[in-house]
Amino acid sequence: MEFSGQAVGYNSQIRPRHFGEEMRRSPVLLGGFLAAALLAAGCDNGPDTAPTPPTVNPVTETFSGTINLNGATTHPFSQTAAGTVTATITAIVPSEGSVLGFQLGTWDTVRCTVVLSNDLATTGSVLSANTQSSASLCIRLHDPNGVLTDRSVQYTVTVTHR
Repeated sequence: MEFSGQAVGYNSQIRPRHFGEEMRRSPVLLGGFLAAALLAAGCDNGPDTAPTPPTVNPVTETFSGTINLNGATTHPFSQTAAGTVTATITAIVPSEGSVLGFQLGTWDTVRCTVVLSNDLATTGSVLSANTQSSASLCIRLHDPNGVLTDRSVQYTVTVTHR
């Protein structure tokens, strides 16, 4: 009896003739993919570093004006980055016996919402704060409780910010 190369009951439509040969190739391909994945994972592009924020140099602005009895003046300015804001009264004229209300706050394009306040400020008084981001800020000077009864007061304020 001769065989034609097929086993009895073998259906070539269901299974290829060299079924075992394909099975032997699969582990080789899987091993190659696994080796490539391990090599790619082992590559190092250097240490992970956080991006460096841009350096923003401080800006100094000077504001001047006059306060009359029960008067007030507001000066808005923009803080462009997180950092310290320092406002200093550099001059009050006349200086003898003159006090002003001195405030630092946030500016909403209409009003100055006070955050820090000194109602007995004189020449050399300082208000300082830190911001976590950019902000619209303001300083406000005023006559505290009608102290300026018979005169007006001129002032100069320096603000240093980012």
